Amino acid sequence: MRQVKGTSLYEAERFDSIRDLVLSAAERHAELDVAIFRRKPTLPEEHRTYAQFGRDVKALGTYIINSDYYGKRLAVVGENCYEWFVSYSAILGSNSIGIPLDRALPEGELVKLLERSETRVIFYHPKHHEMMVSIAEKIRTGEYDLLVERFVCMYVEGIGAKLTWPADDERFADLYDLISKGAELLEKGDESFSANPIDPEEVKIILFTSGTTSQAKAVMLTNKNICSNVYYISQTLYAARGEHYFSILPLHHTFENTCDFFLISRGCCACFSDGLRYIVKNMSEWHIDFCISVPLLFENIYEKIIDGIEQSGKKKLISIMIPVTKFLRHFGLDLRRVVFSDIIKKLGGNLRIVVIGGAGIDKKYVEFFNNIGIDFLMGYGLTETSPVIATTTLECNVYGSVGRPMYGITAAIEGAEKPNKVGEILTKSDCVMKGYYNNEEATKEVIDKDGWFHTGDMGYIDRKGCIHVTGRVKSMIVLTNGKKAFPEEIETLLLDIPGVTEAFVWGNRNERDAIDICAKLLINRKVIASEIGSKGEANDQEISLYLNDKLRDANHQMPSYKIVRNYVFSETEMIKTTTLKIKRPLEQEAIESLLEKNDTNMREMNACNLDKLS
Repeated sequence: MRQVKGTSLYEAERFDSIRDLVLSAAERHAELDVAIFRRKPTLPEEHRTYAQFGRDVKALGTYIINSDYYGKRLAVVGENCYEWFVSYSAILGSNSIGIPLDRALPEGELVKLLERSETRVIFYHPKHHEMMVSIAEKIRTGEYDLLVERFVCMYVEGIGAKLTWPADDERFADLYDLISKGAELLEKGDESFSANPIDPEEVKIILFTSGTTSQAKAVMLTNKNICSNVYYISQTLYAARGEHYFSILPLHHTFENTCDFFLISRGCCACFSDGLRYIVKNMSEWHIDFCISVPLLFENIYEKIIDGIEQSGKKKLISIMIPVTKFLRHFGLDLRRVVFSDIIKKLGGNLRIVVIGGAGIDKKYVEFFNNIGIDFLMGYGLTETSPVIATTTLECNVYGSVGRPMYGITAAIEGAEKPNKVGEILTKSDCVMKGYYNNEEATKEVIDKDGWFHTGDMGYIDRKGCIHVTGRVKSMIVLTNGKKAFPEEIETLLLDIPGVTEAFVWGNRNERDAIDICAKLLINRKVIASEIGSKGEANDQEISLYLNDKLRDANHQMPSYKIVRNYVFSETEMIKTTTLKIKRPLEQEAIESLLEKNDTNMREMNACNLDKLS
């Protein structure tokens, strides 16, 4: 089995624990901002320094150590904010067990995860206050059998005007009251937070993978897992002290979470977005340097930039200048950010690196941003690997790949001795989880006796050592003739169709008990109308004719066994995780249930508007 190992590009400092990382950063970068945010889009911006961050984490951690909940399981849920990171850092720093929970979960699903994780305390954002009051009441009446004894609001002033603070319920607390109590202990000489020994190998994080609560696996991570990943990222990507980064992805998600610890270790400032509507505005006013994102955000930004270019009449000029700047780069003269400064200024003027994770992105987006001087990189990893395994870099950015493994990480393709052979992607490093909580059988399925973690992703490693992901093992479509197709590959082709904003491909069992490859296409009527030269929005008949032609072209690019036999189009959002990945089993189930309810099938619905079914 051919193995590929990462190499170091930059010097970095290694930490044994999250506590040491945070306290070191707070001391070394004390005068710098650690966070910029607004409580509401209409309010003035607020700043917090590294010194303040260190004091708050240390005080809250000291309180936790001296409470009944020291070493217990403490959950954090809610919107990205300064207090989220203070709470989580203090939990881990106090040598307790942190449970980051998905902020988008409805009450019933959140309760199941609180039960599965045996959570004792939950730190929550004010937007979750109504839900927490409801959960607390149902615990009191016996409707919920949970171990939760304390509900800590991150900042009480953020609770909606129509809601009340349950002052008579001692289970509820204000985070800043707990920080004050911890600060009093510190003033009296309590050094337990800094002095408390932390075993880097001990499980201190339980993180649920995306999926339904019954299917989501609880990943067990250690300080060594996270700190190793931070160390490896630090040797692969460069972030300068004082740079501003955009915190957009949910903080409970490992990709955002670990990368934030990396950026904190470098002395960077987190800028918390005012919301999706304010993304470009926030990027501009806070002069973002570094951004970690999922594809959809920058696909939308790309569309806005292209619209602006066309309206300004500069499309032809830019198409001429891109090859010119490419040519000059071969001679060591990089003028991209000078030539395309007007575009970059619309994004704040400082944006230099975007790292995309969570899903693949079309080559045209990567090429465009790289061409104008914003280095667009792809990251790859899983919750179980803390999470980053590989990333493209400025030194090696092979389009279509997710780059080489990072320093300290080994990757391989199962059964492949030579480059470009497809198989399951395996990895081995200090970042691989301890296992799945209360699920030894599932752990043995993914971590073999030699320590290799089986990612469940299919792909290959090219001659440069770059990993290419072709699809998920579980989503693989096995056809009646035994041939195999990966939905992700087909979806990439379908997403090249102008007016198709999202694509979902699955294997549909037809009336002859054979498997047909089918697709659901999310469409933009205005774009399709523009493509066919129609004014306003295209009607269903025009869309069907247009997509028929485009599907025919796409099918000609694939082997005959991979072609899309039937498709439907829709304007209804797909079922997704909070990181905007399609929940494949649930989306397929929803489509099939809708077809069955209306006594029809994909062959009869081919080229039709799925939304017309009730």
